[in-house]
Amino acid sequence: MLSAVILGEHVATRAIREHERLIGNDLVASVDSVLVSASARSHANVEALAGLPCSEVERNLAELETHLRYIRAVALAENGRVYCSSALGSIDVPLSAYLKPGHSPQSIALLAQTPFQPGIPVLVLLNPASGNSGVLYVIEGDYLADVLVHGIRYGAQSAVLTIEGSGALDEQGRFHSGGVIDAVHPTEVTSKAWPFAIQVTSSPGLVARKRWGYALAFGAVGLLVDGLIAALYLLAFAPRRLLLAAVRHGLRRGEFHVVYQPVVAVKSRSVVGVEVLLRWHHAKWGPISPAAFMDEVESSNMLAEVTRFVLQTVLADMKAYPPSSPLRIAINVAPRDLERKGFVDEVVVAVKTLRPHVNLMRELTERFLLSDGARTSATFAALKAEGVKFAIDDFGTQHSNLDLLRRFPFDYVKIDRQFVNQVDTGGAGLISGIVALARHFGLEVIAEGVETQSQHDGLLEVGVPYAQGYLYQRPVVASMLAASIHPSTAMAND
Repeated sequence: MLSAVILGEHVATRAIREHERLIGNDLVASVDSVLVSASARSHANVEALAGLPCSEVERNLAELETHLRYIRAVALAENGRVYCSSALGSIDVPLSAYLKPGHSPQSIALLAQTPFQPGIPVLVLLNPASGNSGVLYVIEGDYLADVLVHGIRYGAQSAVLTIEGSGALDEQGRFHSGGVIDAVHPTEVTSKAWPFAIQVTSSPGLVARKRWGYALAFGAVGLLVDGLIAALYLLAFAPRRLLLAAVRHGLRRGEFHVVYQPVVAVKSRSVVGVEVLLRWHHAKWGPISPAAFMDEVESSNMLAEVTRFVLQTVLADMKAYPPSSPLRIAINVAPRDLERKGFVDEVVVAVKTLRPHVNLMRELTERFLLSDGARTSATFAALKAEGVKFAIDDFGTQHSNLDLLRRFPFDYVKIDRQFVNQVDTGGAGLISGIVALARHFGLEVIAEGVETQSQHDGLLEVGVPYAQGYLYQRPVVASMLAASIHPSTAMAND
């Protein structure tokens, strides 16, 4: 909208200037016509009279004047003196009283007055004849004012005829010495035939009408464009908005629940921990994969509500189905959670609510740790002080480096399933290297996505202590989890 207003103002200014140029061109053409009429129509007759005694040509000059429009007087000049006038007869006035010394052969000038009519501005035109003779035309300033006033009728506030080094004449017939006028930023149109220009300044009324007209037109266009942009925005983000609204309604209608993916000790296959997974069963669409909504949730204001739901559900499940042996509960952490005010306090309350042999672990992905180390370190320190353990999730899939493990006090490294899938097909060396690296930093290793016995055997062979996957058990609800947990302290007490 602001761009439309600025553009409208710019176009309105151009339209005002163009209107002023049109008026100026019309006035220039009118003044050109006066000068051409005076010089061209009388040239042959004057040529015959120039240089002759005034007593012989006085009557002819007077008759010639009657045929020329706008001309107050026609005078003859010779050797720098004006010696005969159609209005006054014989005179003797220096030509310099009308034109500056060194003038061009065909010259014009604006005068505030003449030696014979004080206070009445005129325009003089000298047309050369043979030898040192010439004819001088004196054009009444009021005649020129009548021409200029036409500009006022077409929306000009002022129309001024100017001649450089000579002066200016406005539409009211007033003379301005040196071309000084009161108009601000006038548009100037110069004659191509004669050395004069017309300066035109628009009236406030015309300026207001132009600006308001273009402001309304471009404002309407701006509103239309804004509406289109808003519509496109809504179309582009409507799916996201609808999805988040569905998540919000789903939480209120009880469509969300959590399941637990058991983590086992590879040697004994006994359950030593669980990873909490959020599930959504929509009333109309049925089961919806977390991949379809979690990215949007994690980048929205809905994250805090979803995080609290998961934590409160876990606390309720552990109270309703308390595990019979020590258990580590792993819950993923989204980047925005670590930045959210009150997140640490919520986790601390949960830690104190859980039974003594049930401990909490938070899983973070390495891509976020690399981008926000300082804030994450502060959160680590606060939660580690409350006994919370930390695992780096999907290790090796982003930009892993030794500095990452050195900067953050992790307890576990989780190997992504894409590496686990290769443990029995020639990729055991890579996992073995990760295990060795983790032990160097005092970390334990958990392998994700174990689905076959050969993968299990490969992990056992390279020394991976913990694993999770469909081979051991699919994610289950809390009531089914309780029956599958057998006494073991391998993971809970390390």
